[in-house]
Order: sequence, then C-alpha cells, then structure tokens
Amino acid sequence: MTRATLAPLLYGQGVPLERIQDVLGHSSPTVTKSIYVEATRRVQQDAVGRLGFLFDA
Repeated sequence: MTRATLAPLLYGQGVPLERIQDVLGHSSPTVTKSIYVEATRRVQQDAVGRLGFLFDA
C-alpha cells in the first residue's frame, strides 16, 4: 500500500493526524495534513462536482 493510499484511509477511519504522522515519518501533523488530507479532499470535491449533472433537473 502506498503512502498516498494509507494516509487518507487512516484519516477516514478516525486515526489522529499525529498517529498518521508517526507512521509516515513526517516532521509534523501539519505536513501530513497538507500533503494527504487536503489533497484528498480536493480530489473528492472534484469528483462530486463532476457528478453534479446527475442531479440537475
């Protein structure tokens, strides 16, 4: 499993950023959040936005 897969999965399961930081070896939870959590949110929002046509009347 890659870091890019592991971090969002752990975060989605409620694992604190500090624990994910430890697993990934980042210098701070802020690094973990900015690299993986925020990027994942942007990808999810983009995907949902692309499906908006399903709900247009």
